[in-house]
Amino acid sequence: MKQLMPIGMIVLVGGLGYLVGLGSAAILAGLTAMFCLMAAFGGSLAADLRLLAWFGPVLVVASGGVRLLSEYAPWVAVGLLVVIVFVACLLPVLGPRYVTVGLGLGMASVFSLGLKAVGVGSVVQVFGAPALAVVAVVALRLLSGRKDPSEPVRVALADALADGAGPTQEAATRLWFDDGPRRWTTAVLNGIHRYGTAAEVLASRRRLLIGPLGKDIDQLLAAAHAEAQRLAEALRPAQPPTPLPPVRRWESGASALPGATRELVNSMWQGLELIRAATADRDTSPAQLPPDLGRGWLTNELRGAFNWRSEQLRHAIRCALGMLVALVVASFRPTDPFVVAFLMATFAIMQPQWRDTLTKAWQRVAGALAGATALALMIWLLEVPQAVLLPIGIAALLVGFYFMQSQPIVGNGCLVFMSVAVNSTTRHVDLRSAVLEYLGLMLLAAAIGLLFGFAAVPGVREPSLDQRFEEAVEAVRELLREVASALHYRKVDKRAISRRLRAASNTQQNLLAPSTGKEAPGERERTAIEQGADGLRSLTTTATALPRRPQTGGPLAGAIGEVARQLGPSAEPAPGLVRSLLPAGADGEQRLLVDAMVADILAVHQASATLRRPAQPVSGR
Repeated sequence: MKQLMPIGMIVLVGGLGYLVGLGSAAILAGLTAMFCLMAAFGGSLAADLRLLAWFGPVLVVASGGVRLLSEYAPWVAVGLLVVIVFVACLLPVLGPRYVTVGLGLGMASVFSLGLKAVGVGSVVQVFGAPALAVVAVVALRLLSGRKDPSEPVRVALADALADGAGPTQEAATRLWFDDGPRRWTTAVLNGIHRYGTAAEVLASRRRLLIGPLGKDIDQLLAAAHAEAQRLAEALRPAQPPTPLPPVRRWESGASALPGATRELVNSMWQGLELIRAATADRDTSPAQLPPDLGRGWLTNELRGAFNWRSEQLRHAIRCALGMLVALVVASFRPTDPFVVAFLMATFAIMQPQWRDTLTKAWQRVAGALAGATALALMIWLLEVPQAVLLPIGIAALLVGFYFMQSQPIVGNGCLVFMSVAVNSTTRHVDLRSAVLEYLGLMLLAAAIGLLFGFAAVPGVREPSLDQRFEEAVEAVRELLREVASALHYRKVDKRAISRRLRAASNTQQNLLAPSTGKEAPGERERTAIEQGADGLRSLTTTATALPRRPQTGGPLAGAIGEVARQLGPSAEPAPGLVRSLLPAGADGEQRLLVDAMVADILAVHQASATLRRPAQPVSGR
């Protein structure tokens, strides 16, 4: 169903554009709607509409402006498109969701400029096509989310509670924050952090115990897991079950556990009870959090991105230069209808990881050869009339988009079929020469993409994955120590914190960015790195927001210092010790921040343990 939605959007918006007089720009309207649709579904209705509120106008101005400038100032349009590609390749530093946002912005702008070759030129067509696409996507998002606007947030929180894994918790935290923190979802997230951290630490201690105590912890964790599953199901619907039964604590054998372990058990049940109370109450009033928390997150990411040591920045530079070369080549063929496919292929091939670039290039070239072969067989062996090629080409376009994700070679082959068939019919181009020309342009696009995909910016060493992780952890530890010292002595050295912050943000981004020429990490390592990077990013954002609000951060100085200590390579997570440093009268906001930091410590330690542990070989029979 998800694969059919973009195809339906292309047909709907493209057909509507043709009916309202956009002419050949209706193609731009349909494809822009598909690119916009990629970014429109990723969170709650409020979060998605806020994203579309700025992404939609940017998409209209970028794609329409590039196309309009190409008529009156072609090289200015080329310069603008290069800048747009640079920004689009830099957007992923803001989070996983912005990967599709950047892809949509870049693809729509590249496609719009390439349409100069097919004669789309009036101001109404140039700006009306992307505007129609944005309006249609906004209307679709409103219709799909009006019944239950916050459903994605509840589902993410329920999945995080039921699964207990770091990645689902981080995904839930992102959706919770993007939606606008509410009191009840904030309390649920707090409870998830507390329950998950205590359960993970108990499970790690269980491996060191034998005899009755170990069996008691097994039964305890099983009982808590069952309660967590029950509460997760109560979280999913818009209204909780009435009445919602209280949490049933498993007390048998708890009195025999050591004191520190009993504290963990109590913390785990308290987390579940907090979730139950918030789920039953569902207070939707805004939660009180540090006002600079969101702005601090954005500032941190930008500080890390605009730094010569940022691998994402270097990837954006390579892509911008590669597109500049492709645009110079395209300028020698101003009326070639295949320029659109050439430019889009060049942009799509260049990836941060060189192995992905090689894969994309192979898929484009293999798809082009397959599509050309199928077209040749249809014309010369089956003797299909050329007049029939136009509807077949349009059908191939829709089939290609359906298979683009699951079978890229098939999808690219269908696009070749569409481009050559349609242009040979509508522009009366010789079919044999059209096929050869298209294949030549795809080979050239692959060559440019591979050249700039393999190219590395000199002067920067390429550390290993383990080294990058250690550097990121140490940078966050230094930042936390600086913040704890500033809050303790009530004297904030903004320059010192800024230096620590820049180093922490940069190391976190480099941790996630694939290195050019390096072998891609395995699934196990990639999951661990994403989990650890999320924990480090959360610690960084929390730490930098507190000095701006000393009335909240001051009492947390001791807890932040302890968090920094527990991030050390030889330290073990001790949730109770961090929480014990909170003042007796700590409010809900302070407790939430501490519980979140404790969960982040655990995520970093788990990632570190996974990276240190060698992968288990798969044995066959």
